[in-house]
Amino acid sequence: MEISGRVKIIFSMLIWGSVGIFARFTNLNGLGIAFFRVALGALILALLFSIRDTSWFQKVSDITRQNFKWAFLLGTALALNWVFLFTAFLYTSIARAVLVYYLAPVFAVLISAKFLKERISKSQISLLLIAFLGLIIIMSEQKIDLTNRNFAGIVFALIAAFFYALIPNLGRFLKDVKSDVLTFTQLSIASIILFPFVLFGKISVGRINWFAVGILVAVHTVFALFLYMDGLKSIKVNEAALLSYLDPLSAVVYAFLIFGESPTLRTIIGGFLILSASLLDILKRR
Repeated sequence: MEISGRVKIIFSMLIWGSVGIFARFTNLNGLGIAFFRVALGALILALLFSIRDTSWFQKVSDITRQNFKWAFLLGTALALNWVFLFTAFLYTSIARAVLVYYLAPVFAVLISAKFLKERISKSQISLLLIAFLGLIIIMSEQKIDLTNRNFAGIVFALIAAFFYALIPNLGRFLKDVKSDVLTFTQLSIASIILFPFVLFGKISVGRINWFAVGILVAVHTVFALFLYMDGLKSIKVNEAALLSYLDPLSAVVYAFLIFGESPTLRTIIGGFLILSASLLDILKRR
């Protein structure tokens, strides 16, 4: 029985919603989690695609050379996005981290207006203000001090959101590159960028749980990504964007079930404003 594109997108979002759970189980810090995810993910993709097509590496090499500037920036954005996001998961509640992280669509609009000269409508400005109000409400329950782990976690999630917002904007310069090549190139460049920091820094906060690392790489990075990309072939991008809200919502549920993390009232209100602003922007574009 063939699985519909909508179901594939839903499953990929439900899988990605558990990223924070498995990140904590790895006993790695944010840098270590990000590195193993990109490095092992790139290795698995290389094995899969090179077996299917013996000339695949040559194609990747040619395309990367032609688009090196944008590919390098994209890989850098991906690396920093995951380093800060996984660090946020370790510093504050998963609910706070993932809801603040969903400011990424807001940042993406601002970045496209600044660098791609895209016009921002009055309604979008209103939605941006609503989203930032949500952020202020979430941050208001924390002492503004980076020694406060919850506040630091929110800041890390905010930085991660900024780098994540760069990815679709940079991706516009590589829209003619096939998804398999683009995904592998991003992961490979991110691995190279993070490797020196991993080599000379401490990445483990305990005995590494390789099973959790393996799940993050095989299931969350490779399988869910293939599921998502395959699902996009048969449904509209806007519909996929709407279904993406299952990611943060499922993350909050998983964190409550596994760690007993109940989001505070301010986190719920702030998160609702952030997600609503982004959701209304998507609906307006349909």
